[in-house]
Amino acid sequence: MTIFMFVLVVALFLFFSYQLYVRFQLESLDSDSPKMKRKINFYKYQENNRSLLFLMIAAIIFCLILLGVLYNQDTLRKDNKDLELKIEEIKDARGGASGAEIESYKENALKLTEFPWKKVVESRDSQALDNYELQLLRDWQPFFGEANVAIMISQKTETLTVSVFPTALTFSDFQTAEKNIETFIKELQPVKEITMIDFNFTYRDKTNKLSKQSIVYTRESKDSNLEKVALDK
Repeated sequence: MTIFMFVLVVALFLFFSYQLYVRFQLESLDSDSPKMKRKINFYKYQENNRSLLFLMIAAIIFCLILLGVLYNQDTLRKDNKDLELKIEEIKDARGGASGAEIESYKENALKLTEFPWKKVVESRDSQALDNYELQLLRDWQPFFGEANVAIMISQKTETLTVSVFPTALTFSDFQTAEKNIETFIKELQPVKEITMIDFNFTYRDKTNKLSKQSIVYTRESKDSNLEKVALDK
C-alpha cells in the first residue's frame, strides 16, 4: 500500500506539473487576430475543464485510498485487540491451573528407551536432527510444559547431550516437573548413548519472582549411570 501510494503521488505530481506547464504555455499565447484569439480562449476553456475533471478524479482516488488506509488500520487495531485478549485468556488459564498443566510422569509411559537414540547418534542430517528434537518436544511437553529441546552429537565418542529448556512455569508446575526428572533419569539409565542431560528451568517462585534453575545429570562412561551433578548456586 505504501509503495502504491508513493507511485501514485509521483504520477499525479508529474501529471499536474505537465498541466501547469501547458497552462503556462497557453497563457503566453496571444494574437491580434480576433478569430485566433477566440480559438485560443476556447482551447483555454477546454484545458480548464479537463484540469478540473482530473483534479476531481484525483481527489476521489485520494479519498478512496484514505478510506482504505483507515479501514486497514481499524482492522489491525481490532486484530491486535483480539490477540491481546486471547493472550490474556491464556495467561489467566495458566495462572489458574495451579500445576494442572504439568502431568506427573509414570515410568515407561513414553517408553523412553524405545526412542531411536542410536539413529540420532548416527544422524548427519541437520533436518533429521531437528525432527528428532521436535519429536522429543512434543512427547515431553505434558511433563515439562512449554520448552525447547536441543540435542548435541559427539561424533568422536558417538554420544549425545540432551538439553531441555522449560519456560513460563508456575512454582507448582516446576515442582511437578522437577519430580518428573527423577523418573525420566531412572528410565533413561539404559540409554548409554546419552552421557549428559540437563534441564534449565525458568519459573515463578513462591513469591512470584522470576527464577532460574539448572539440573544436570552426567555419566563418566557408557558403562556408568547418569548421576546428578552438584551445581554451585
